[in-house]
Amino acid sequence: MTGFGTGTASDGRISVTIEMRAVNQRFLELNIRMPHAYLALEDTIRNGIKEQLHRGKVDVFVTVQDLAPEMPRVQIDYASLTACRDALTEAKNKLFDGAPVTLSDIISLNTDWFSQEPPIIDADACRPVFCQSLDQALQGMTTMREREGANIQADLLRRTDTMSDIIESIAERRPQIIQLYEERLQKKMTAILEKLQVQPEKDRLLQEVAVYADKVDFTEEVVRFRSHVLQLKGLLEASGDTGRKLDFLIQEMNRETNTIGSKAQDLQVTEQVLRLKNEIEKIREQVQNIE
Repeated sequence: MTGFGTGTASDGRISVTIEMRAVNQRFLELNIRMPHAYLALEDTIRNGIKEQLHRGKVDVFVTVQDLAPEMPRVQIDYASLTACRDALTEAKNKLFDGAPVTLSDIISLNTDWFSQEPPIIDADACRPVFCQSLDQALQGMTTMREREGANIQADLLRRTDTMSDIIESIAERRPQIIQLYEERLQKKMTAILEKLQVQPEKDRLLQEVAVYADKVDFTEEVVRFRSHVLQLKGLLEASGDTGRKLDFLIQEMNRETNTIGSKAQDLQVTEQVLRLKNEIEKIREQVQNIE
């Protein structure tokens, strides 16, 4: 499901802003971008997101502003600096005017004697402000997703009602299909027996016809499909993580639909089966994005 969330928190030393953008995807994929100095907290952010989000491609952007910057640590290698000064002094005395060597003269030639290190960051001390910012971002993301989810739920419930109507129209066609199939089968079997000059036994013939006619009876599939519709409605109206259950249920409904189509071999039923598969496919596309 799509969504956006942002959060900002501060502890007086740093200000942390976390932005999250999510687009539809069957599984959860997290892409987190944050300052290198705070990479030790990436797992904290990742685990916090996984506790609430289970599907979608989520891009996370972490920005940190230093509100009370510490002075960097500066170190001077006095032995190297002294060696540079003495060498430059000797060169000036021998080859130039012998003027005193200044620090600017040395810096213009060499800075290997000078090093500056950024202040050490205590990641554990920064963890609470990161968590607070993440909670705000997740709350905004969840609110937006819930609004989208409500719209999807209404659409899926409408489609579920449509599928219920279609399966009932298919069920109403069943007696006619079986009757027509029995009549065709009986005629064919009678013709074959007459060609072979065999007198058909009426009871035996009706028994064989009934056995073969059972192959076009899709009552069991219709009953199971009705049950799946009820389960689908229940899952759509339930709270919690139902996305994967819905995904599995849609696969079962599609399987029952294919079986009905192959058994019936009837033009009217085939048209209804195509309508049913169209609704199932539209539901399947939506279900893959539901948490």
